[in-house]
Amino acid sequence: MPSTLEAAPDTAAFTAAALQRVLPELVALSLDAKQAHWNVTGARFLALHELTDRIAADARAFADRVAERAVALGFAVDARARTVAASDGQFPAGRLGDREAIAELTAVIDRVAAATNAALDDLTNADPVAHDALVAVVEGLDKYRWMLAAQAG
Repeated sequence: MPSTLEAAPDTAAFTAAALQRVLPELVALSLDAKQAHWNVTGARFLALHELTDRIAADARAFADRVAERAVALGFAVDARARTVAASDGQFPAGRLGDREAIAELTAVIDRVAAATNAALDDLTNADPVAHDALVAVVEGLDKYRWMLAAQAG
């Protein structure tokens, strides 16, 4: 089997474009999770403080995997601040009560999951490596959505 890096140029471009749609969403999630990490208050502070740190770290790792696949296919990626800001859903500034933090982060995760699932659908037959990378992203997002729901009680 030939390397997936030797894909037809149109397939590689299609794959890179799908990955690019997800990349700024993942970067925004990592930043939003840190915003919650620093500003959460309430009875669930410690659990959410620790959980949001894990979400931020994993979102950065997912973004890295997605970006590196696009670059390996021969395409530049764009995760500059203005690109990320254009995709971001405006996470609230300032202190957040624990329930508000859970609701806001869940909404962000849902938005990122929707973008990832759309790209995943596009890549089903295009690039198995990129497809697998996005499956891992969805798995992680589902895990964190479940953990946030458990904190909500």
